[in-house]
Amino acid sequence: MHDAEGELVCRLTNSMIPYFNAGVYLESKSKIGKVEEVFGPINKVYFTVKPDTGISGSSFQVEDKVYISTEKLLPLSKFTNEAKGGGGGRGSGRGGSRGGGGRGLRGGPAGRSPGGRGFGRGAPRGGSPGGFSGRGRGSGGGSAFRGRGGGGRGRS
Repeated sequence: MHDAEGELVCRLTNSMIPYFNAGVYLESKSKIGKVEEVFGPINKVYFTVKPDTGISGSSFQVEDKVYISTEKLLPLSKFTNEAKGGGGGRGSGRGGSRGGGGRGLRGGPAGRSPGGRGFGRGAPRGGSPGGFSGRGRGSGGGSAFRGRGGGGRGRS
């Protein structure tokens, strides 16, 4: 540990990397500050500690040890490009994601579509006033793709 420009520079001895702003403590469990930066090569990681108010960096010795909660540490594998096995999830392998993204012609959010009723509501069919098509009891219009994506017969 070294004092540099009001901060402490520490060498990491654990195999895990600390979170930014993770609390840093002495062996007596008194908090001295928080992690400000993490830097250095992957095999020799350093971090800086921004001391809390009232804590002076010059009051520590070079060989003093500081501690960080294990809940505030990340495994080294999060920072390396290890080859991941398997086909992965959606969108990986064989040329990206495939199938059923959009649903064709749909209205926008409520208030923006011509009917003002939200998604899946097309313009009224037929020429009669009020949007009734003359088929049954006013099914609420229809969408361009009947049966796909709401707004079909009997739904509203």
